[in-house]
Amino acid sequence: MMARMGKTTTPSRSTAPSRSFKEPSSRVVSLVVWAGSAVAVGWLLLAGKTGAAVAAAPWLAALSLLVYLTQWRPRLLVDADGLDVVNGLRRHRIPFAAVDDIEVRHSVTVTAAGRKYVSWGAPTPPSAFAAGFDHARDLKQRPFGILPSNERMSQSEPASGRDAIVRAWQDARHAEAAGAPGVPASDAAADSAHRPVVSEWNIPMLVLGLLLAGWCLAKVLL
Repeated sequence: MMARMGKTTTPSRSTAPSRSFKEPSSRVVSLVVWAGSAVAVGWLLLAGKTGAAVAAAPWLAALSLLVYLTQWRPRLLVDADGLDVVNGLRRHRIPFAAVDDIEVRHSVTVTAAGRKYVSWGAPTPPSAFAAGFDHARDLKQRPFGILPSNERMSQSEPASGRDAIVRAWQDARHAEAAGAPGVPASDAAADSAHRPVVSEWNIPMLVLGLLLAGWCLAKVLL
């Protein structure tokens, strides 16, 4: 019992919850396409055009799967240990120790182990038109006596989700450089070197895609 009381453990960084970064508009696009496909099939059935509904079903199903893979599923997950780049049919688990660089522009590109991994679903920066529209709308809502230059000097710009992605990587680099208490730096470096990037296929969606492709091909040939 005394031995159990004297034994201390350090909490693992992997217990921290992961954060999900995703372009909000992709969900709207997915829901609109799925709702439109369901309405189209329902309208054909209610109109008594069963043959047309059956003929359109495989193509609408293929379209729905394509939207799921390119719009709904892609995202970037960030936890205390690394990044999960979730794309259509692939998922890449990238430990922070393997990351060489993170490029945040119109897409988030992670360079690790000599390869580049592009996240399809990470948030994109606002367009110049949208940024200008928001700025003009903000000017209309301000009191007459407040000048834009004075307010820009007094208020800080809120950090976006893309800033949080880079910040998480930087925090992990600082934590790795500091090292865990009681762990030699050489052991920590050796442990980081043995954590490669793990990539895997989404087998269920790959099989479903092949089945839908065969269904569409059968409709064309038969």
